[in-house]
Amino acid sequence: MKKGVEVWQPAFVEAGFSNAIIARDAPSPEEDPEWHPEDARFSVIRWLPSTTQNASGPHVHDPRTGEILETDIQFYHNIQKLLTTWYFLQVGPLDPRAQKLPFPDELMGELLAYVVAHEVGHTLGFQHNMKASSQYSLEQIRDPQFVKTMGHVSTLMDYSRFNYVAQPEDGIPVEDLFPGIGPYDKWATMWGYKPIPGAITSDDEFETLNEWALVQDQKPWLRFTTPDAAGTDPQAQTEAVGDVDPVQATELGLKNLRRVADMLLPATQQDGKNWTQLEDMYGSLLGQWSREMRHVAALVGGFLTQQKHAGQEGVRFEPVPRARQAGAVQFLNANAFETPDFLINPEILRRIEPVGVLDRIRNAQRGILGALLNPTRVQQLVEQEALDGDSAYAAVDFLNDLRSGIWRELGEQRVHIDPYRRNLQRVFLETLDGRLNGSAPPTNDARALFRGQLIELSADLDRALGKSADVTTRHHLLDTRDQVVKILDPKVARSQAGGTAAGRFGLTTPPLETIRTSVGRTSKSCPIVGPDSGHRRARLGASPT
Repeated sequence: MKKGVEVWQPAFVEAGFSNAIIARDAPSPEEDPEWHPEDARFSVIRWLPSTTQNASGPHVHDPRTGEILETDIQFYHNIQKLLTTWYFLQVGPLDPRAQKLPFPDELMGELLAYVVAHEVGHTLGFQHNMKASSQYSLEQIRDPQFVKTMGHVSTLMDYSRFNYVAQPEDGIPVEDLFPGIGPYDKWATMWGYKPIPGAITSDDEFETLNEWALVQDQKPWLRFTTPDAAGTDPQAQTEAVGDVDPVQATELGLKNLRRVADMLLPATQQDGKNWTQLEDMYGSLLGQWSREMRHVAALVGGFLTQQKHAGQEGVRFEPVPRARQAGAVQFLNANAFETPDFLINPEILRRIEPVGVLDRIRNAQRGILGALLNPTRVQQLVEQEALDGDSAYAAVDFLNDLRSGIWRELGEQRVHIDPYRRNLQRVFLETLDGRLNGSAPPTNDARALFRGQLIELSADLDRALGKSADVTTRHHLLDTRDQVVKILDPKVARSQAGGTAAGRFGLTTPPLETIRTSVGRTSKSCPIVGPDSGHRRARLGASPT
């Protein structure tokens, strides 16, 4: 815990201070009967006996000057479980110490020091900087010499935990799999704390601060998350490593997840113990897989951003190039929506539950698909096309590409759809139903585009029915066709629900062609550069882990 505090000393050297921050044990009552952790004169780390898996580093500051007066880091005991899960899933294949649970004390100590250091950053006034994880190339974060000097992320204040892009053959030492005090942390500490000779007021500081801030035009690893990006930047994501290229980073991450899947059973097996830890870790593995896939989904409709002020060339928001967006959809069709076979291991699944893997995979894919079919994302694509014309990735092209991947079986000579893919296709229908008929249906172009996809799908289903390779597939296609009708015209579903038994079983459903005609057809071609002067220290804030 002390190491996690004092790791910040080199950053303060950049600002002209030596031994600027020191950790000490709290005195005993005999040593200092007046000392108390609630005393506003003392900043403390408090270890809390709690099952909460978190830590936070708030502070109290003077609103007039921004001076930080006092801080109390809250450290919950069960952060150890969260750290174990993160480290095992992300870099377990790269660290022999992490290949058997529970971890040795030495490794757990290093993990705790990392979290302490992050929270101390908040107490010093530094905000999260999710942009940092995209400022190095993937080649650099797989290079042992580069990582030794620069880290795999330029700051401790990003949520870029452990280097899951690195591969065992890269030979990165285990101590360098962790984030450390990076170049951004040293620069930001200098920017926020270094005295400026002769400056009496904040206005006096402006020219110097602006000069320091402009260095990031030449050194991208000093950049901060762009304000006003509103979550549109795929290179400023949480829990991401190497999101300079989310597709390639996720491809490398998947290689490690496959290795973790093979480690899962031997790592968690303990004689005489039940399989609770195996079940927890398997669920977390599926969650990590889904999380990395969503990093790729963020490219669709996204913008590459850099915070700029007057006097700097260029705009702040550039659409992700069309080829990269289309490539992201292609990657997801091949990796997220094709069944992840490495996650389906009967040796694991039959130890933790009698049934459930179909729902587990379905729910993981539901999250990815829901992120892609967000009406806001579709509208971003519409606006990109409106501004950039043919160079943009049109919303209709995106939706066609996605539908073609999820329903690829419909175009085959003999149509066979397995249980996992049937589940995925149902999720597709459920998601569009929720978008069109939920409590807040879209009022923009997304509504028309979603409906158009269902109309196109109904035509594909008609053609595919005669090619069914088995009875279950045929019944699935018939049921899907019925569901499409009901989504496009919810009154059909309501009338059936209130009718006779025959009606409820769909026997009174109007012919599909009637519904299709009524809804119409679609064509088959179819830091901030630096906090503002005057608020140099006041603009530095804190937020929980």
